[in-house]
Amino acid sequence: MIGPMVRVLGSDGTVAATSTADVVWVYRRRRRQWLEEWQRGEGSSEFFYGLLSLRDRYRVGFVEDEGRTPAARPWYPFERLFARRLGMGFALDLALKNLVGLNRARIIVSTVDACGLPLALLKAAGLLRTPLIYISQGLSVSAGAQASLAAWLGVPPGRVRVLPFGADCDFWRNTAPPGASAGPIVSVGSDPGRDYQTLLAAVGDLPLHVVTTMALPVEGRTNVRVTTTHTSVELRDIYSGSRFLVIPLHDRSQPSGQSTALQAMACGAAAVLTRTRGWWGETHLRDGENCVLVPPGRVDALRDAIRGLWDDPRRCAAIGARARQTVVEHFGERRMAGVLDGLVAAHL
Repeated sequence: MIGPMVRVLGSDGTVAATSTADVVWVYRRRRRQWLEEWQRGEGSSEFFYGLLSLRDRYRVGFVEDEGRTPAARPWYPFERLFARRLGMGFALDLALKNLVGLNRARIIVSTVDACGLPLALLKAAGLLRTPLIYISQGLSVSAGAQASLAAWLGVPPGRVRVLPFGADCDFWRNTAPPGASAGPIVSVGSDPGRDYQTLLAAVGDLPLHVVTTMALPVEGRTNVRVTTTHTSVELRDIYSGSRFLVIPLHDRSQPSGQSTALQAMACGAAAVLTRTRGWWGETHLRDGENCVLVPPGRVDALRDAIRGLWDDPRRCAAIGARARQTVVEHFGERRMAGVLDGLVAAHL
């Protein structure tokens, strides 16, 4: 007998374990911790992917990986096999452990490939009967990635829906003291889409703070500081105290740097962004108005963009102020939740 696994989130923020909920989000890990941080005002809401915003409309709940050791996971050998073939995590144990509760739900929302792929496998095998909304494969977070994802899946473009990512603008706000002097240029992110080689070549001797777990060749670069782990509150302060943000990217169809850009822009930081094939800015981000756009892999173009903002603090501040306004009006978390609400309602 499998006991209650789904954690139901009430409209008052309380969490209770039960057999299922109408809409169940499947997370990889740490959402209970993040929920507590959010309730204390120490974390943002966007990486709950609509759970918090939709709790007043539906009976919502979530499951997540409890961090069981490999010895306690009977499907671990299969997880390792799939992970090696796919080059990413494959949370089969999480899916099977919660299968009873997931089949009792009316809708499942999967938020990362490591969860979505095993759920899709169980659905193809007929073991999972509940409709599945699969963010990142069934749903794209970028209009720029929609066509390439549909082609890769071999389905009509209409089968792939765009779910626009949104930042929690109540949490992500400028926290710098009035009159504080601007700090270094900041770049944040650890995914393979980051092109730090181009950034390091373009920044010259200007002060740069990079937050990443990637190994960077910065020996002897006294102007470059690298840190790895920060709380959301610390990261908000880093954005707020920066001169501006730079997100250097390789040219890929998969969106990259979107959450970092929106969080920093919501804090009022001007942002230099690489316009790749996976561009997610749609019609709302305009070069020179609320951001600065550069082509991928161009050291000269990135150097000019960096120098242009560094040498003109007034222009930099004006772009940052318009960036905050743009995120609030067009890229808020409630927008993401509203689109997801429409998808959920269509299946209930």
